[in-house]
Amino acid sequence: MPEPFMEGLIPTMNHRGFMSETTDSYSQKFADYAGSIDAEVLDIGCAYGVATLAALENGARIVACDMDAGHIEVLEGRVPPHRRSQLRTSVGALPDVSFPTRTFGAILCSRVLHFMLGDEIKRSVQAMADWLQPGAKLFLVADTPYTGFWQSVAPEYERRKAAGEEWPGFIADVAPLLGGKLAEGNLAYLNPLDPDLLVRECQRVGLSIEECGYTGHGADNGEGNQHAGAIAVKPV
Repeated sequence: MPEPFMEGLIPTMNHRGFMSETTDSYSQKFADYAGSIDAEVLDIGCAYGVATLAALENGARIVACDMDAGHIEVLEGRVPPHRRSQLRTSVGALPDVSFPTRTFGAILCSRVLHFMLGDEIKRSVQAMADWLQPGAKLFLVADTPYTGFWQSVAPEYERRKAAGEEWPGFIADVAPLLGGKLAEGNLAYLNPLDPDLLVRECQRVGLSIEECGYTGHGADNGEGNQHAGAIAVKPV
């Protein structure tokens, strides 16, 4: 893996964000749940596999999917030999990657959706809902407007949300927030989300909400709002 950008954050090979070396609360709940069911599960946008590895250690059978083959190669090298039979890997990216309908007992999509345009988010959540078995769970995590280089525009997000805009956190040009430069492969735009938006998109495709909220440093005392999380259930 690349060297950490800062303590606990590993840069992705395609310059689209970072992977935390520890699981957030929603990703950990996915890993715990994945190990408690018999059905195969999916970690889409897995990066170097922090959640995949945790799920494997809990006994899960898991498909790890990422848009970067280099990430998959690193992940495969990190899996202990006695866990390799539990893992399948795939290279692909939402919203265009495809899996059979009613395949998975749980899906984790962590820190992926905020790199998408609104229509792509809608297509992705619909696709993941289709891939779930009845009664299965979808675990979502996305960056919020309160984290990263773009937290300076959080007041604008709040104004736009109060005005009823569909995607109030959308930033059309992130370069000024990054000192005027974009790394090769980085997107020009970003679409930070909040728990309300995750809930809305899950409900749009017929999923029921089990849990939602913010997660991040200080979340236990109400201060952590770097990431938004949601757990949704497909009706039986």
